[in-house]
Amino acid sequence: MSSSHRPTQYKEDSQSLVSYRSDVGGDDARLSFFEIEETVRQATLRTPHLTYYGMIDGKAIVDIDGEDGVTVDAGESLVVPPLKSLTLDFPRADMVSARYLVLKIDRQQVQTVLDNMNGRGSQKGAAQAWREKERAYSHVQEDEGIARVLNMVAYLFREDPPHRDRLIDLNAKELIIQMLRTPSRALLVGEFPRNTSEGGLAAAVQYIQDNLDRHISVDELVEEACMSKSSFYRHFSDEFDMSPLEYITRERVMRARRLLADPDNTVTSVSHALGFSSTSHFIDMFKEHEGLTPKQYQLDVTD
Repeated sequence: MSSSHRPTQYKEDSQSLVSYRSDVGGDDARLSFFEIEETVRQATLRTPHLTYYGMIDGKAIVDIDGEDGVTVDAGESLVVPPLKSLTLDFPRADMVSARYLVLKIDRQQVQTVLDNMNGRGSQKGAAQAWREKERAYSHVQEDEGIARVLNMVAYLFREDPPHRDRLIDLNAKELIIQMLRTPSRALLVGEFPRNTSEGGLAAAVQYIQDNLDRHISVDELVEEACMSKSSFYRHFSDEFDMSPLEYITRERVMRARRLLADPDNTVTSVSHALGFSSTSHFIDMFKEHEGLTPKQYQLDVTD
């Protein structure tokens, strides 16, 4: 299968490292693999999702919301809440290549893993810990289990063995299990603090991700964000440079592209998976945004 996965657009600054992304893998997890072989200074990044960063080789220095830089070495991890501004330096990548993974955290998957591990009763304390501390990020150092998973995923990207994407998904799940054993657990399972505009927007964005398989109203998002409708529209537009409905449509298109990359999925099944009552409506929406029909796109990416 050819690799033509395009990155989610989220303001211009989120594109500053895209040229270094060499691959995307996994049917469910969609892990992104980056490789940097030159010195990089002051690369900026800001994502709307709770995000995991795992350093495989090399070193990065990361400023988060203007705080003093944290050094992330090989085998170490960062978990960063949504809507945080990151500035990254790779000061020695021209001598030692920097390779790292990025995973958008799926809260539903985390909850499933957590339920299987410990039962529902273990979540409350960790969630409360995040609300109390309102931690800016979690830096996990020198963890043998996490380093082992990172190296395995790097192998899967490098060697492309049979069933690679399925194996990447399994390793992504193990990565979550390993991270739940660390102080980052509070960020992985906690609720977004909604007493700030950023926290409310993060909650609304997560709600969108969790409900892309059905119609989502703005009133639902306003309630989730704990804002007035006018404040929600204003803050959302300032943050994303688009309306909430435009954002929902864009996210549906992105998920449709991911589903269509699997040749076993039909256009009709993808339409149903995204909550469209009419396949023709889905086709029209997709063509309007991508410039080609879903079937044409699927044939293009699976050739």
